[in-house]
Amino acid sequence: MGRLLQLLTRASASGAWWPGCPEFSLADAVPSVPLKVLLVVAHPDDESECAATLYRITHGLGGVVDQVIVTNGAGGQHFSAPGLEYYGLSGSPGVAKALPRLRRREVMRAGQIIGIRNHYFLEQDDTGFTLDPAEGLRSWNLPWIRRQLQHLLQCEGYDLVLTLLPTRDTHGHHKTVAMLALEAAAAMPCDARPAVAGVRAASPAGGALPVFHELDGFPGTRTTSGAPVWAFDRRTPLLRNAALDHSIIVHWVIAEHKSQGMFQMEYGRNTHEYFWQFATGQERWDGLWQRFGEPGPVDRQLAGAEAA
Repeated sequence: MGRLLQLLTRASASGAWWPGCPEFSLADAVPSVPLKVLLVVAHPDDESECAATLYRITHGLGGVVDQVIVTNGAGGQHFSAPGLEYYGLSGSPGVAKALPRLRRREVMRAGQIIGIRNHYFLEQDDTGFTLDPAEGLRSWNLPWIRRQLQHLLQCEGYDLVLTLLPTRDTHGHHKTVAMLALEAAAAMPCDARPAVAGVRAASPAGGALPVFHELDGFPGTRTTSGAPVWAFDRRTPLLRNAALDHSIIVHWVIAEHKSQGMFQMEYGRNTHEYFWQFATGQERWDGLWQRFGEPGPVDRQLAGAEAA
């Protein structure tokens, strides 16, 4: 781990596990060996796409979640005016330099809510919105990123790697990061390879979910099914108080990212977090379900009872 600490910019979320919180003492079974999950995303705020599931893993299953953020977030200025006014930076000539530091603080606070153990910041250029995955391939230090991801996977022995689902209509950086995460997992020996899933938040009331088999031209993103294999309903009650649900956690997380104006419009829009299983690492899935503590009503939702 010493070499990893030198290679990566690492920040531990102080108190992120909240051991004194009553919700940390659970009635459902917790595995003797904690489930270990790595979230690999492009931007500081992407963790919100699966915030409810991550919170369930850390606070309901006694699991561990780490996060890799590939870009510095400097490109997120297009809808930032209300947030910059809130932070007293409106009209400031130094916004471009201040935004990455600001977004890092935001994602650290959001990570504390979720219970993220470690954040790894790779500080690659955020070139702004694009649908083209080649933009990240051209702009980033790909050999270095691959080495960091592979070393982290080897050191930590994660059970599951999560990325955002690289659909045709999503941000090009999300597509690039998903490909890099899948490459890193595929480079590991089969018996050590983690399961890998792509997540997309949506609402059943918002229309049909995308049918995703792979990103055109990138066969490494192939999934085992065009439909999601499992889902988590953000309206699932919190274990501490059944009158409250996991959407509260998502709202808290979104609220931390005040620099991202359009992002704030996501409040209440998506009710479910859907997960597609990538072919890479599929041999780990059967054992993975057992780690979610089945049977139990919340765990059956995680295992796909609502994904049909």
